[in-house]
Amino acid sequence: MSNLSNILYGVLVFVRWAGLILITIVSMGVLIAEAAKSKLSPAKILGVAGSAILAAVLFWMLPTLVNYARSDANTIVPDHPVGGGYQ
Repeated sequence: MSNLSNILYGVLVFVRWAGLILITIVSMGVLIAEAAKSKLSPAKILGVAGSAILAAVLFWMLPTLVNYARSDANTIVPDHPVGGGYQ
């Protein structure tokens, strides 16, 4: 891998973990705020926990899906110019 690839991979890993930590903090804040307002029913707890887990999974998978789309786009529109290449 090139130096740029290593830098971008490091940024990707940082963004993934920072996003997961942020999602966890926000979901805990929502649970605490709901608990302070009223009694929490099991449906509210499951709803907040389920949406936090779904957000974390989607946040984790999004860069992978973008990478697959980028590599698939290479088969539709190749990186080399039309006409064979440089002489």
